[in-house]
Amino acid sequence: MMDIDPQSYILSEEESQSIFERNILPFELSGLSAAVTPESSNGNGTARTPLAVLLIGQTGAGKTRAAPAIKSALIRLRGTERLAHFVADTYKTFHPAYRTILATRPALASPATSPDARRWLAMAASYAASQRANILIESAARHPGDFADLARLFRAEGYRVEVAILAVPAALSRLGILTRFYEKLPEAGPQGGLPLRLTPRKVHDESYAGLLEAAAFVDSSDAVDQVVVVRRDNLVAYANERMKNVGNGNGWKREPRTAEAVRVERERPLTAGERIGAELSLQKLRKVNVPGLESQLVEIEGMLEPLLGTPDDLMHLPVKPPDSLRSDHINIETGLTLGGTS
Repeated sequence: MMDIDPQSYILSEEESQSIFERNILPFELSGLSAAVTPESSNGNGTARTPLAVLLIGQTGAGKTRAAPAIKSALIRLRGTERLAHFVADTYKTFHPAYRTILATRPALASPATSPDARRWLAMAASYAASQRANILIESAARHPGDFADLARLFRAEGYRVEVAILAVPAALSRLGILTRFYEKLPEAGPQGGLPLRLTPRKVHDESYAGLLEAAAFVDSSDAVDQVVVVRRDNLVAYANERMKNVGNGNGWKREPRTAEAVRVERERPLTAGERIGAELSLQKLRKVNVPGLESQLVEIEGMLEPLLGTPDDLMHLPVKPPDSLRSDHINIETGLTLGGTS
């Protein structure tokens, strides 16, 4: 009989390290090199400041759709050879018991394998940083302390750290989880690396709460150089950047209000496009004959009601990274600089 205690699946430190060295390091990280390449230098042979971009949003928020635009810009700016793209959830698949648990007790798969997955992500990030690779990490911030540790790690290693936060109402991310599962949409990861799975409500709610804690860390810590809060369609709702020689004591260009911006975005009325998208998703899901699904849809409709006031169609500029290494420092209102001036 399968053990239902998640703690019983945590691997020993020795076994976890062995799996990292045997299955993760040679296949996921072997392409990284600390050698200076044209893309990693300033043109005179000196190394450019390495860049770490952390894309965070609760499960179902839309990281899988947002990440390609950032990754494409990173490749355009800094090349492909030394770019490490990490998706926190995909490390669960390296756990020896993951697929068995997923097939027999799906709700147990995440809590049973998450501790080791978090450990492997930290190992992978540390290795990539030691190689001075440019890094893109997607994370649900279910454990905001892990996010903070990663930001501090990159800061200690001399990285420029930029953060993009997806601010999405809980109703839309809950709907996104159901749509992804029942419409069998591609999963997270550079090659869609996760098996199709239905994220438990508890995991969603923990990551929804954790995201606010991560945003508060951005405001209070000196580990982050730039932050943008974006909607699902990559429209910027808030942006801030740490500037040198700023006399306000915290180094931010403006008063840090990242956490407040996330809260405001989650509670604002939906735009016309968001309302239409939610209605279409509800209609499609109602055609799926699955026991228990209708009660979830009714609950989500109740969560949507407070967001159906006057549509918020205020103009927000889309995230727009610079086009080349030598681009002028773009206005942060239009998005991440991606180290364009570093």
